Amino acid sequence: MTTTGTTSASSTRVSLRDLSEAAFRALTAHGASHGEARAAARMVLQAELHGGGGLAALRDDLAAQPWSRTPVEIVETADGPNHQPGAVELRSPGGNRLLREAPLAVELVASGGEERVVTAHCAVAGTALLDAVLLEAARVSGNAVALVIGSATGSDGTGRGATQPSAQVRLARPDGSLGFGILSQLPTAWPPAAEGEGVVALRELEQLGGLDLSWTSANDLTQARAEAAAVGVTVDATAWNTVYTASRRYLVPD
Repeated sequence: MTTTGTTSASSTRVSLRDLSEAAFRALTAHGASHGEARAAARMVLQAELHGGGGLAALRDDLAAQPWSRTPVEIVETADGPNHQPGAVELRSPGGNRLLREAPLAVELVASGGEERVVTAHCAVAGTALLDAVLLEAARVSGNAVALVIGSATGSDGTGRGATQPSAQVRLARPDGSLGFGILSQLPTAWPPAAEGEGVVALRELEQLGGLDLSWTSANDLTQARAEAAAVGVTVDATAWNTVYTASRRYLVPD
């Protein structure tokens, strides 16, 4: 392990290479395939570069049961009054996890063909964790790709469903810019699967209107990465130590 310096009792500075490699090795040791681990490690790294929370989310994932090697199931959303054509949800044995399902949801949405809306029920610990997969999907597909975080319904305090007027959004454009903020009005034909905690991936969200987003340009993101490449990125020391310790269980070289 190479750290570039300790900044305080609760934080430390780590090189991008070490952070990415430790995340990959920890995830692989925890049951993820090499491809899944690489995608999730990119999510962790990007989150630490832009907003933080990537290592903390990975630490929580490592505290849960190991990743299943059974493929994620893609299930069509049942017909109903709010059914939207092309809507599917992801189901994974042992329960969904954001680091596994988010890359697949975005890939399904961005892969071209018919418009799709993909839902994954999973705990969302830190929205910046979603940025890496969004930015890559928008760049490759040439489409704006978004993840809506949370749910279309919640509780009114009596156990009955109550429509929520808004939801958090992360949106990436093909030019490399990243938007984050609020979708003030959820679509009427929102997938029933959006109920409960999780994410909903879709294309061309900006056509719906009702968006209030703050933007980070591609240049700003590139500059932040260049600076971190030179001096390292400051991370939570406890989360880093947990992830690094877990990474040592991966002993087979690439």
